[in-house]
Amino acid sequence: MRKLLLGLALALLLAGCGQSGTTEEPPEETGDTDEYEALIAATPVAQVEGEAVSPDGRFEVRAEGASGEYVSGVQSPEFLQIVDRETGEVLWQDMGWPWQSVLWSPEGGFLALAYSAQTWCTVTVFEAENWTSWEFTLPDGSPIPEYTFLPEDWGVWQSEGSLDLTIGQGGDAGEQRYYTCTVEAREGKLKGIVWEESHETLPGSYDFDHDGEPEIMELVTVAGDEDQDTVGWYELRVRTGDNRLYWGQSFAGEHPGWGSCFACRVDGEDYLLRYLPTMYQGYATYTYELFFLDETGEEQVVREGSVSFDINFGSPMHDEFDPAAVAAFLEEVHGLLEDSELLLTTEGRNFRSGGPGSDFKDDLAHWTDNELYDENKSLEENIRDIGAYWEESRTA
Repeated sequence: MRKLLLGLALALLLAGCGQSGTTEEPPEETGDTDEYEALIAATPVAQVEGEAVSPDGRFEVRAEGASGEYVSGVQSPEFLQIVDRETGEVLWQDMGWPWQSVLWSPEGGFLALAYSAQTWCTVTVFEAENWTSWEFTLPDGSPIPEYTFLPEDWGVWQSEGSLDLTIGQGGDAGEQRYYTCTVEAREGKLKGIVWEESHETLPGSYDFDHDGEPEIMELVTVAGDEDQDTVGWYELRVRTGDNRLYWGQSFAGEHPGWGSCFACRVDGEDYLLRYLPTMYQGYATYTYELFFLDETGEEQVVREGSVSFDINFGSPMHDEFDPAAVAAFLEEVHGLLEDSELLLTTEGRNFRSGGPGSDFKDDLAHWTDNELYDENKSLEENIRDIGAYWEESRTA
């Protein structure tokens, strides 16, 4: 009997402590009370994984006690609590689970708590003022399906109030699906909106932090939902070789929010070029920034420029139209585009990815067309002629 109980105890201890769809029942109690209690005492209690303490050190999520309930080689804690570390006050309490993990938002205003039992898992977000909560659901309002669990790196806060989630463990455990959530405290309640994402790894090898190790360039499409009146968008994300999110930039399919981003090769090094040629009702401001990333993923701008102009000729509010300045700016940008690859553009409500940057002509498409452009003339001459066309058509 002693060998049987000790063997069961060893099996429980060696079993995985993470999420699982299997259950290991404790052995039936026998007359040998001392050995049975020893078995219970030897079984580990599931603890809080992830970021238990808030960024400012004020709050802590902790597991208290032991429930005596066994799942996959662990027993759940008796309680799961959010505690004020200075006063010891328990701000929130619920039963413990076989697995629980915490992610705090960058400023500590929100925490995401993921937990699972035998056949299910869920994610609850709290706001750290009144401790109201919102439980994650799929965009259609349904919960995470049964027997679908979270991976180890299940979430990341993109910013305060914006959380990305990965549902599913991948591989033989089932496909992974991706979601982005925004949360906001309103009228004493925590509200959340969910969009589904699709992820695509872009071709090419780039070293944007110049450390000799290539990064992963990822294109994320965030789907809108007409029923929820939400609009989708696109994101570029740079990840390190170990899949850590390093940098991101969003571009909308609707105006305003258009933009373009390229991978540029300058003096043998990789750079990102963000190009925003915007025009609103004839008033234009074109800007660009050429930058690399430091070791923390912060942008380090090495070149930048801008030009503004106005084609509302004849208007009392008409401002400046300087063909030489516009041409000089475009020639500078086009020179960078000569040795570049288009990563993403949403200009003109037309999403594209891939292809040489030298083919990018959307910066002129706002206010001209091919019939007005003469390939035999210089860029400045063409812009001067295009300006003359607009002046004639709007002052006639």
